[in-house]
Amino acid sequence: IPPACLIDPSLGAHEYVTANGIKFHYVTAGDKTKPLMLFLHGFPEFWFSWRYQLKEFCDDYHVVAVDLRGYGDSDKPDGVGEYKLDILKEDIVQLIKVLCSSKCILVAHDWGGVIAWCVAQDHPELVDKLIMMNCPHFKVFADGLRKGWTQFLKTWYMFVFLTPWLPEFAFSLRDYRFINDVFMRKGGGLCNKDRFTDDIVEAYKYTFSQKGAMTPPFNYYRNMLEVSQTPFKKIDLPTLLIWGEDDVAFDASVIDSHNEICTNILIHRIPQCSHFVQHDCPEPTNKYMREFLESQQ
Repeated sequence: IPPACLIDPSLGAHEYVTANGIKFHYVTAGDKTKPLMLFLHGFPEFWFSWRYQLKEFCDDYHVVAVDLRGYGDSDKPDGVGEYKLDILKEDIVQLIKVLCSSKCILVAHDWGGVIAWCVAQDHPELVDKLIMMNCPHFKVFADGLRKGWTQFLKTWYMFVFLTPWLPEFAFSLRDYRFINDVFMRKGGGLCNKDRFTDDIVEAYKYTFSQKGAMTPPFNYYRNMLEVSQTPFKKIDLPTLLIWGEDDVAFDASVIDSHNEICTNILIHRIPQCSHFVQHDCPEPTNKYMREFLESQQ
């Protein structure tokens, strides 16, 4: 039985849709005739990471928080090759076309952000505004790795994730202790740890302990080297980058480099906020989002 917080009706309705040959699970709220606001989560998360934003924006938008391919209650195809970036991008392109008849507001974090950068640069006709959270553009990230050791030392774990079966085994130990370690550890988890209550910990453990739930998220990383070879195009869309300054995964020096990637970008830094900015510091995150959405940018 899912923990109560995962079936809280105040967050929205649970629905399914097929796109790009995959059955996707998502949680949705708001008037479906209003503009679509599509949320893409990162690792190790699922639709629930957007709970604060679902409530905040459901009066003004048709909000949809999807479980990405291989996550949560969405389909989990076998094989590393099923998680190549081109396939992940096409998932979202087809989802947007199924869920709305025009452009969407695309909101993304971490791995969801990697996909969203690609959708925005290759299919700008599908995106009205782009909102990114603690995910550097893949060109910026690759440049950061080449420039010195700082970024490499922050993301050494990604290279461990390239190995077969070992990450899945390690992360399942001690009743999926990795959930506590990622979100609650000192010097790396959420800055506002009171937001990650015991019931939320159990919700994450429930989701990642389901049969076949661990390998697909790591398969994203097993295709990571291909990401660095993705062709780069400048992004002209109105773009908001929100960055929690206490991110242990990405070096803050990459932030300003996005002015070379995006021709129309607004950047907001949130101090004393972790990598998981949308639910570590939801109030300033939502404030910056709303200001951006209501602006003429």
